[in-house]
Amino acid sequence: MKSKKFFILSGFAAFVLFGLTLLNSCAGGKTYSRKGTIQNIEYRKDGYTAYLKDKNGKDFDAVISRVRMQKEYKLLKAGDEVALSGDTIHLDNKVRVLVKQIK
Repeated sequence: MKSKKFFILSGFAAFVLFGLTLLNSCAGGKTYSRKGTIQNIEYRKDGYTAYLKDKNGKDFDAVISRVRMQKEYKLLKAGDEVALSGDTIHLDNKVRVLVKQIK
């Protein structure tokens, strides 16, 4: 019969393996891309948040940060049509792009 310590260790190993698999599946690996027209901009300490509308009329936000973009950082203005790519978060049923690249 297996010892109690063996069952505890094997259960812990299974838990860690499950957690790593879950984290890896959430990380994705794909970069999100979206095009839109800037409607409004709110300037912040390290960059700005742009509020955009895509060609289908759906609103989304983009956080454009000097820290995240470094040399790729660009100052945009209302009316600019842009293609953005980066990571995303979802707030209040709205997509927010954490921009890594502006095209």
